[in-house]
Amino acid sequence: MFYFCYYAYLRGDLAQAIMYYELLKEEFQSNLGALKEHQLKELKKVKEAIKTGNLPRGDWLSDTHTQGPPTQPTAIFRQDDLVRKIDYNFRQLKDLLQEKNLYLYNLEHPCDPYGAVDMVYMGRKTVYPVEVKKDQGRHDLIGQIMKYDLYHRFRLHYHHYDFVQGITICSSYDPFTLRELKRLGIKTLLYSITENELNLKQL
Repeated sequence: MFYFCYYAYLRGDLAQAIMYYELLKEEFQSNLGALKEHQLKELKKVKEAIKTGNLPRGDWLSDTHTQGPPTQPTAIFRQDDLVRKIDYNFRQLKDLLQEKNLYLYNLEHPCDPYGAVDMVYMGRKTVYPVEVKKDQGRHDLIGQIMKYDLYHRFRLHYHHYDFVQGITICSSYDPFTLRELKRLGIKTLLYSITENELNLKQL
């Protein structure tokens, strides 16, 4: 029942979220211990969203807007070269995420029907979908990473992981995109290359 409620929240379906939340309250009001700590944390978000009538994650599911022409490349290399460089230096990711057990699960991981996310890393209890942009992160990046984030959240009931943390890696971000990604809980990383060495930092 928890997953029916949570997935309705993720889809932005307010009526379904309310219905399942009320059923969930009836089922667990005398036995909240049956829900895990991370589930209770997400349920609080659902409760607040229902209270305000604002289900923000669903806003990006149908977003098809792209912003203007592509920016000029910041370096002369291909997108897949950058992805490989990031994985080659994945110890920086381990440090930034404070995740000792981090490992690469897949490249160009299919997230039907949303396309494929550039990288997926797995930690002890967390899955990390990572979207990489060779150039500046702009408006369309928000819709992309939110769809990949939601794809993985919709599979929480398989219990392969308990948490989903979306990540973007770009050479820069426009102010609106950076602000919105942070508001949505996405980790925003910045890459730079000096003397062929890749460096990552969190914004």
